Parts: sequence; structure tokens; C-alpha cells
Amino acid sequence: MVPVQYEAYGLRWLSQFLMPELQIVQDSTDAGDIDVHIQSADLTLLWEEWNVGNENFVSRDGCLFFRIEDTGLFLIEQGRRIMVSPSQDADEKKVRLFILGTCMAVIMMQRGILPLHGSAVVIDGWAYAFVGHSGAGKSTLSAALASRGYPLLTDDVVAITWDAGGRAIVSPGYPQQKLWQPSLEGFGMKEQNYATVHAEITKYAIPVQHYFHERAVPLAGIFELNPKPDALHEPTKLTQVQGLERLHMLCTHTFRSALVARQGLAQWLFETVSRLSASVEVCRLTRSGSEFTAFEMVERITDHIRKGVHTGQ
Repeated sequence: MVPVQYEAYGLRWLSQFLMPELQIVQDSTDAGDIDVHIQSADLTLLWEEWNVGNENFVSRDGCLFFRIEDTGLFLIEQGRRIMVSPSQDADEKKVRLFILGTCMAVIMMQRGILPLHGSAVVIDGWAYAFVGHSGAGKSTLSAALASRGYPLLTDDVVAITWDAGGRAIVSPGYPQQKLWQPSLEGFGMKEQNYATVHAEITKYAIPVQHYFHERAVPLAGIFELNPKPDALHEPTKLTQVQGLERLHMLCTHTFRSALVARQGLAQWLFETVSRLSASVEVCRLTRSGSEFTAFEMVERITDHIRKGVHTGQ
């Protein structure tokens, strides 16, 4: 197929794979202006040449090479190229999921862009990011905020860079959210109206073009979601995260953080999260019980922001 130009995370991608999740670049540019090339290639012999034994991830000379059983081989080269060799009969959605997730996050690391595992929305002209472990409710919370008029900036990966004035900036991802089935039910949405992310899980791809924010926005705050489903339900608790705990939290919630040290980027990560920690508010949101509490959390967050804790200074 003829390669298509897409934009996401502040970068331009030229892809030999159709990526319906991404936004097509309307003013296509010369190949020299492309940031990252996504290409199809048979990587089988190269994988054998690397002789990685039982390892599924290996890094060498600024490249990361990994294998996902029944899905394919993926090679990310020096922040400039992603090469993909799909397995026979691989689920196309699952192949794209790894391109959009792990591969793009590694590209960001290699280019000095910090990828946090979370979602972000725009409130009063500032970006607020929600990080947490898988299933913590990041996408659910950002969907609840979007339903109250706060546009979605990114889901799953939050790409952070710095502007000329030294402010942390979040670049827009792409206009899709991924919600688990219980979240769909909490919003009164019908699962039959949406496609699953891929065949093996009950997580659904929700198009969000109508409330997607397409421009980069300065980052004001980061909220870690800390669910405690086995505790008795109490009001959502918001606390400030201080000192070295901030650094630990930000390192923990770096997307595919295990791949940082493997690529020799541990010092880069420490310096980057130290800089970020010093420039934005960092809080923790603790919710208890197993009830759907997304809208209660929305009220807690917006009340906190409107009290003027962040002044933009």
C-alpha cells in the first residue's frame, strides 16, 4: 500500500500499515519532514542473527527488538523507525495495539520524550494528567471529565516535552479512548455499539473526535489514581505527593518503564522526572469501594483546581 502520513504525540509518522486510530496529516509534507517511519519487513532472520536466546526483549546500538508470540516481531531504531514483521494469521488489531503502545513509547524514549502511562484532559487551558496502574480508572476518569466539557488530550500514553520557556507540555495523542466493559456500563453505553481493542479482551475502542483537543497544552498537574476496591466506600481523598515520593511515582508510571534501563536510559529518566517533579503539582486520588465513582472524582478534581492551587506562575 502507499504509505500514509499520520500525526500523534507531536510527531509525524509515515506508515505502511493502515492506522485508523490516528489522524491523517491534511497537509502532507516531503519525506524529509517525517519524524518516524513505520515499515513492514521480514525480521525473522535478523532475530535469529541477534541470538537472544529465551529473551523476548533485547536492546543494542540504540535499537530495541522484541517478540510477541502469535503477534509478531518489532524493531524500533534510534527514534526514527519502527519495523514490524507480523506473525502469520496475527490479529491486525493486536499488531496495531503494540505499534500504538510499546513501539511509540520506545520511540518517545529514544527521542527524549517522556511517556507516562495515563490519560490527560484540558481544564481552563491547562493539561491535567491521570496516571496509575492498569485498571486504575485513568480512561474512565478522563471520559467522565470529557462528558462535563473538558476535552480529551490523550489516552493511554501522555507524551511530555518542554517548550522554549521551560514549561512541561503535553502533546495530543489520537482521538480514541479504550474503556473496559464495567466503565461502559457505568456511562450507560452499549457494548454492541463499539469494537473491542482486539479479540482477546473486553476492552472497547471509543472514537472521541467530537471532544478531542488537537493542540499541545502546558501541563499543570499530575494525579495518581489509587483505587482500594476492597475497602469500605468513603469520599474520594486527594493528597499532595511530596519530595522523593514524587520521583518514585513518576518513574513507576512511565509507560513500559522496564524498557528504560534495558536501553541504558535510566539516568535520562531520573533527570527528566526530576525536572518534571519540580515544575508541576503532583497529587494522589484515593477512592474506596467497588462502585462507579468517576463523577464523584470529577467533582473532587475540579473543586481542587478551581480553588486556585495552580496559579500558572
